[in-house]
Amino acid sequence: MGVIVIGAGLSGLAAARTLQRAGREVTVLEQSPEIGGRVKTTEIDGYRIDQGFQVLLTAYQEAAEIWPEDEMDLFPFAAGAVIHGHQTKRVFDPLRHPTTLWATLRSGLCNFHDVKGLLGLRLGLRGIRGLPTKTNDEKAPDFLKRLGFSDQFMNAFFRPFLGGVFLDESLAVPADAVRFVMAMFARGEAALPAQGMAELPTHLAKGLTIECNCKVINVEPKLITLEDGSSRFTEAVVDTRPPDSMNWRSTEMMAFRSPPPVDMTPVLHLADLNDRPDSPVLHACAPSLVAPGYAPPGQGILYATLRTDRKAAHVSEVQETLAAWFEIPQKEIEHLTTISVRHALPNSPCQSTQNPRDRGIYRSGDWMTHASIEGALRSGRIAAEAVLHDLDADQFSAAS
Repeated sequence: MGVIVIGAGLSGLAAARTLQRAGREVTVLEQSPEIGGRVKTTEIDGYRIDQGFQVLLTAYQEAAEIWPEDEMDLFPFAAGAVIHGHQTKRVFDPLRHPTTLWATLRSGLCNFHDVKGLLGLRLGLRGIRGLPTKTNDEKAPDFLKRLGFSDQFMNAFFRPFLGGVFLDESLAVPADAVRFVMAMFARGEAALPAQGMAELPTHLAKGLTIECNCKVINVEPKLITLEDGSSRFTEAVVDTRPPDSMNWRSTEMMAFRSPPPVDMTPVLHLADLNDRPDSPVLHACAPSLVAPGYAPPGQGILYATLRTDRKAAHVSEVQETLAAWFEIPQKEIEHLTTISVRHALPNSPCQSTQNPRDRGIYRSGDWMTHASIEGALRSGRIAAEAVLHDLDADQFSAAS
């Protein structure tokens, strides 16, 4: 009969991969026409557009095992940011780019206590290699304040940067989540695959049996029922679908074709929310400067992640902002599409552990561990390992 995995997102694919490598027959059922879940890339006239701003952090432990850098063409962002307020300022990792420290101090972006906090944060992250066993109750703003960061630096850097990562400008997320994500940025690089983020599930799905356009409407421990009325018997079910009661964070991104920017540094651009509290854009980037395959030769593509705490921006507002940030005439920035993702990130804990067993069914998904690529992969592996343990135990009992 084999094992059935419901959902061909990263968690489901990771579960199926683990089961298959252990010698189990496994089938993945996906209700959509394509695999990947929330990790997708579309193409318009040769421009690649990911479903929202997404990156692969190469320090992720689960991801490094699945997508080793020597097997995939990964292109990194620079370890810093360009911040746009009344003046343009730059901040880079003080340990990777020590020569930029004095320029950062002189910019007025941060004071001595902010720099001390950055160094303390950076050094304190060195021992973090993965998710904590279980998250604590401290929230990110309290943690960052405790390190001595000023409101000015919080609004100029942490809110636009981490607000884009967690899709929450208030940063009402666990402090452990910030520590983990910042540690991953510090230990490795933020990278893009050559042909877009959809390369990740495509690579993960190699060799797996996947049936798309196959919607499951009822699940029992050894039996599932499909929308067409048919049923399938199975040894076990791994269900990656989140509960209907799940709370989600949303995001909206606009993509534009453009000439290549004047500054060719492959870096993230942030809105200084001190100087520009009404900025329509939270952060932006030119992914074609990172991975050339995102745009036709000689052309560029710009992504703009819109604010979540103000009314929806008009295309012309965003074009005007990007024109100033990237020094490109506004008339040469052409709107390609707007991507709205209502269910972008689940409100999940920040922990490495989970209980995948649920009344005879095995659950997995980043909503159980951490809302990230790493959380999805880890959750899928944990659920699959629980299936393997239980099936082996059943076989042993039958043989006895």
